[in-house]
Amino acid sequence: MPDSGVNYIAWWGAILSTLLACIKVWEIWSNRFRLDIGHNFTSDPIQGNDILIRNLSSKPIILEYWELHYCSRWWLLRKFEEFESPGPDACDSRIEAHSSKTLSFREQYHFSWSDKALKGRSIYIKIYIAGRKPFYRKVFG
Repeated sequence: MPDSGVNYIAWWGAILSTLLACIKVWEIWSNRFRLDIGHNFTSDPIQGNDILIRNLSSKPIILEYWELHYCSRWWLLRKFEEFESPGPDACDSRIEAHSSKTLSFREQYHFSWSDKALKGRSIYIKIYIAGRKPFYRKVFG
């Protein structure tokens, strides 16, 4: 008759290794790259418009460059038109883990976001992060 104690040890090892694997998967999932875009738009050029880039991941990121674009809301007619960027003298900005960077558009850089100005389009931001491909995120519309 085989020793039943061996089965308990095998089950204990299987349960423990499964539990450790679940913890590792959860750690990888919670530390993944996550970026959130928010906005605070006003109609007053002096107070201006703000776009917030929030780093929700647990590691700092380097923002190389950004561009604001208008884009049609219809998927088949999608065409991006750049209307604002920091220019050729832009430099890298470090965004620490769980913090944010505010892009301010005041006075001559203020843009209108009314339905009349957007003409059925949305506002997108194209973000260039070091070590990643550039990507678009919807800001408004």
